[in-house]
Amino acid sequence: DAPAEAAVNDEPPEKTTKKTTKKSKKRKLLTAAATEEQGEAAPKEDDDGDRAISEAADSNGGTATSSPPESSSDAGPGGEKLTKKQRKKLAKKKAQELAEVVAEAEGHAGKESKKSEKKKGGPAVPQTRERRLDGGVRVSDIIIGTGATVRPGRMVAINYEGALTDGKVFDKNKSKKSPLEFRPGTGEVIKGLERGLEGMKAGGERIITVPPAMGYGRKGSGNVVPGNATLVFTVNLVRVGGR
Repeated sequence: DAPAEAAVNDEPPEKTTKKTTKKSKKRKLLTAAATEEQGEAAPKEDDDGDRAISEAADSNGGTATSSPPESSSDAGPGGEKLTKKQRKKLAKKKAQELAEVVAEAEGHAGKESKKSEKKKGGPAVPQTRERRLDGGVRVSDIIIGTGATVRPGRMVAINYEGALTDGKVFDKNKSKKSPLEFRPGTGEVIKGLERGLEGMKAGGERIITVPPAMGYGRKGSGNVVPGNATLVFTVNLVRVGGR
């Protein structure tokens, strides 16, 4: 019995080789099939990835690699969009700031202009209202002095400029070393100038307007001052008393 079973179970070597070859082919086919399945799955993952990127880009309002949108000119300090009312308020504020800057610049220019005018010998600006004294003489103070007060018979020293109403200068003394010295009330100078110094204090500056009757009258003074001329003196009272 044993030899017979051996005969049945033992197959020729060729058949065994054929079976082995078939199994190998089946294994290769299975491997190939598995590889194909994995290959198909991979693109699916890629599709999902692309979809995720696309969705992210849509949510950002552009492509995933694009730069963030630039802020609008209507945006506030924190980046928030301003309402129409807020934009108007902001524009009004900027306009006001600009107006303040312009006003400040103009004020500065005005001050500089006054300084320049004073340096160039331009017209002085009165600091007090013009008042009328006896004889029709009018005075207004540019600077109110703090020194001794002018009194009749007491020596005074002045720097001055005398001009006609058209601005033409006919006489002046602006020497710090040799100012004009005289005693008011003695007739050394015209009556209108003496009268205009009344009440003035040393260190002060005054504009004195002298009518013809208190000046050179109808005749005038040579070829310099015509007849019936109104005279305008700008006087600096250097000192009161002394020699």
